[in-house]
Amino acid sequence: MTTRTARRLARPGRIVAAAAGALALAASLVACDALPGPLGGEDPSRPAATAAPMAPEQVAGAETVPVDPAWLCEPGTAEDPLPSRDAGTLTPTSVQAEGNEVMITGDLALEPGAAYGGLAPEAVIVPAHPADRAAPAEGYGDALGVDGAPAPPMVVRARVETTAEGPAPSTVTARLVLGTCDDAPLPDGQYLLRLSGAGPEGSGRAAERSGWEASSDVLLDVVDGRLRAVPGAVTAEDGETPADLSSLGCGRELAPVGDGAGLSVTAADPSPAVHAEAAEDEAAAGATAQVTAASEDHGTLPLMTGIVVTRPGDGVIVAGARNAGSIPLQWMDGEGVSTAETAWTTHGTCHGALSPGDYRAHAFAVTVDAGGATHVVLSDPWDLEVLEGAEPEDG
Repeated sequence: MTTRTARRLARPGRIVAAAAGALALAASLVACDALPGPLGGEDPSRPAATAAPMAPEQVAGAETVPVDPAWLCEPGTAEDPLPSRDAGTLTPTSVQAEGNEVMITGDLALEPGAAYGGLAPEAVIVPAHPADRAAPAEGYGDALGVDGAPAPPMVVRARVETTAEGPAPSTVTARLVLGTCDDAPLPDGQYLLRLSGAGPEGSGRAAERSGWEASSDVLLDVVDGRLRAVPGAVTAEDGETPADLSSLGCGRELAPVGDGAGLSVTAADPSPAVHAEAAEDEAAAGATAQVTAASEDHGTLPLMTGIVVTRPGDGVIVAGARNAGSIPLQWMDGEGVSTAETAWTTHGTCHGALSPGDYRAHAFAVTVDAGGATHVVLSDPWDLEVLEGAEPEDG
């Protein structure tokens, strides 16, 4: 899957009837009174009006109602609870997870003429592809809940529902209780959650005009049987998350950034010397080491590792600099993440190939915390000598 469209989970099959209704909360979950005026009234081309944001703290303290996941657990035997998901889009902006519960907040934009009668969230949760955190695992990219589809590893077992009249809140919060089809513990791994929803049945709005869907899949982990939000990343359609790498730019004095967010980094088998010119059978030469990042927090982390070379006198970066605006998401377990890294010294440096002389090298690891702040952690330095000429053919 190489396109943005292919990365998204396929929509479930459509149905001809909505799911059974459940108990609903009062409209007090909306922080302020709804703005007056009809929704989807006389002029269906007019943009849908919006009310004040929903209050997440009230959703967090509300009672949940059970959800029957039979349409997913027994594909083809029950109907998708939403007849349509075309009435609007929710853009996820934050996610919180604890135990087996997840709360997702996002900006809700309904299409002109859409109805809003409250919030009854749905979700499809599938495993992420082991080589692409933003894509569904093999076998889960097509529609679920239909004949021949696999049962997902996790499903929604309960949720908070709200009822309301008038315009939709500009921001809503969905609270879901996740479980499995067979009531087993939540399976550890990396997951994508596709959020959707509509007004609860009986709310006075037509279900086929109230169904909406999230713009992107929400990232979730399960570690030791408990849900965990991915630090610094709510969604990641390209498998990366924004990070500030300016401290690793050319000409910057190398220094740690932040408190490390629990991350550590080491360099094994560092190269003590490198030649100023590449050998005939080499594309380039550079400083190498096996770089390992470790953390007590396991699960998906924004993580980039590498090597930088500095001048010993002032600590200024002269090779291995970074200027990207994002870093990849990687799985961190008890063994850490270990990769062979190279800081090229004959090309791609800050000012051409490094001249012969003495330098210092560090391994680094970059992460982003839950608040979006970038942390840069450095290994112990090692001395690196750049030798004249190219390495002899006999080594």
